[in-house]
Amino acid sequence: MTISCRLRLLLARANVERAREGHQSLSLRRLAQESGVSLSVLAALHRGQNRRIDYTTVDQLLNYFNRYFTVTVNDLLLWEENRQEDASISNAHRRSS
Repeated sequence: MTISCRLRLLLARANVERAREGHQSLSLRRLAQESGVSLSVLAALHRGQNRRIDYTTVDQLLNYFNRYFTVTVNDLLLWEENRQEDASISNAHRRSS
């Protein structure tokens, strides 16, 4: 199983909305200041190098981006099946049966 964060996409969408309103682009630094999420956490999420994310961070990001458009956990986090892992589990199950 693979869970990834779509912060990069949400940031781009927010910047489109900000541009429409004539506001400056939103940087990670500014997002950190305005959302209350630390810059180091945002940078790791943005690069896809995070190992975990806590509920408070998810809540802060969802509240922040909902200022610009409706957003849910499904917009922030994406779960995709890992086909190789599933095949390995399936093969192991067949051998043990």
